[in-house]
Amino acid sequence: MWQSLSMREHRHTPNRPALADSVHTNSGMPDETASVAGEYVEMDTMLGGTKVSSQGTRTRSNTDDSNKLSASPHTLNREATLDDGQTAVVEDAFQEHHVKIEYSGSRFSLKKLWQFIGPGLLVSQALLDPGNIESDISQADTSGYKLLWLLLVAHIICIFVQTLAARLGVITGRHLAQHIRAQYPLPFAIVFWALSELAIIGADIQEVIGTATALHILTGLPIWAGVVITAVDSFFFLYIQRFGVRVTELVFGLMITTLAVCFWIEMFMIKPDAREVVKGMVIPRIPQGSVVQAVGIIGCVLMPHNLYLHSALVGSRKLDRRQETREGAIREAMRYFRIETSISLVYAYLINMAVVIVFCKAFEILRASGTPYVASLAEGATVLSHVLGAGSKYIYAIGLLAIGQSTTMSGTLSGQYVTEGFWNMPIKPWQRVLVTRAISLVPALIVAITASVHMDLLSEIINVIQAVVLSFTIIPLLKLQAYAEIVGPEFVFGKAARIAAAVLTLAIVALNAYMVVSVIPLVSPGMYVALVVVIIVYVAVLSYTAAFPLQSVWSTRALVDQAPAPIRWMFGRASLGVSTTAI
Repeated sequence: MWQSLSMREHRHTPNRPALADSVHTNSGMPDETASVAGEYVEMDTMLGGTKVSSQGTRTRSNTDDSNKLSASPHTLNREATLDDGQTAVVEDAFQEHHVKIEYSGSRFSLKKLWQFIGPGLLVSQALLDPGNIESDISQADTSGYKLLWLLLVAHIICIFVQTLAARLGVITGRHLAQHIRAQYPLPFAIVFWALSELAIIGADIQEVIGTATALHILTGLPIWAGVVITAVDSFFFLYIQRFGVRVTELVFGLMITTLAVCFWIEMFMIKPDAREVVKGMVIPRIPQGSVVQAVGIIGCVLMPHNLYLHSALVGSRKLDRRQETREGAIREAMRYFRIETSISLVYAYLINMAVVIVFCKAFEILRASGTPYVASLAEGATVLSHVLGAGSKYIYAIGLLAIGQSTTMSGTLSGQYVTEGFWNMPIKPWQRVLVTRAISLVPALIVAITASVHMDLLSEIINVIQAVVLSFTIIPLLKLQAYAEIVGPEFVFGKAARIAAAVLTLAIVALNAYMVVSVIPLVSPGMYVALVVVIIVYVAVLSYTAAFPLQSVWSTRALVDQAPAPIRWMFGRASLGVSTTAI
């Protein structure tokens, strides 16, 4: 029901079309919400699972009269003020800590920019998780400094894509998972949800193993014990959210800075060749045999669950959405979020670059001395201790521990939004941690017990999953913003933006498909046949995702409602055997 999500009502103006989104009855089937004349319904995203319900929202369903006013059934003892000045009841104290942004026109202000700093920092953690650090170490071993330029390009692409995710959340007040569930048919949304959860769990496994590795270096605990400790101590970090969104963002920022300081210290200690570093950053080149590594760099930076997370986190900034200031406030917020995202991801690039530089120089020194080494996350401390002394491994472990702990929490937030968005089912953070840790603990323990040599294979499998899921995530993200029915005519993509979005989508899909194919062992004719079948299915489903007309478009143009019941069911417009009323 609508009461399970936070809502907004605005008066309809010629510049803002009324939106018609599907909601869900207790039976689980889509129901239709009337676009009541003179009203504009907008959803708002709450960090930490907060639910806000506005009073007097007009809805129309099969079980309610079309003009009946539905009020929130919750009887709560705390109130908050919405963006547009309405009074709302809240179930989560976190709502009290959201940052209220006053619209000040087009004048740039550093003070106001500080109010927007935060969501990008949480998102940037995914670019620094233990899986990415292992990718940096592998890059340093196989390609040296020569792919630093590609690492920079990957971060620039990531800035563009993450900005679009934030843009969707700011304009509509709803995050990506909510949009996909509302605009695609139920069976297809279930596939989206399952793939997204698989990608989040995969990333969680890498983060848990990475944190356990850091604990092993610092304390000597076996990896399996570190895995168990990491799975349990995540509950402690949930306590931070009780102090509000700004405190949470500050803690995560300190975690990232800890990693940065650790590797920047080691970078200055190891004294890299500055000339080679600059050449690697500005001269595009791909060493022979490093094509898969190059594609993997882009795949490790663009994370599908980050798109869900970023589109949701921007909801923690409460904008002035009154009729006379709405468009200006949204455009101002998009500008500041672009700057904030760029700063955060450039910060992440500098850290990743430091990791690559440190290990490039370390491997050079070890190769020159004839000392054998292993280029992996687990052996990174040993490599550095040979080159910089015993103390360097503790610096490495402290940085790895800090980022491993923080990324496990950001992954929990991503999973929380995905679950709430796809199933309209609020889930408490501690419940999310319990589920994800229970699922990720088993494979993590298997890897820990069977030796770290299998971590490389597991990372390859996880990277393939991430690549597949990214393609299914980025297409809806870009497509949703090409429809005026979703974002409004004042924010819809223009022709140039549509072309750029199409080119970006094709490039990302092609690169990810290449990475997937490159890791499949083609050792028999049957494998070739299986590969062809997989490619056909993959292309067909992606084409359906791109070509499928969104439900808000169908509803406003009243086409699918005239089709037979099975066709309407495919588009989420009817329940087989239960008729629905067309909008």
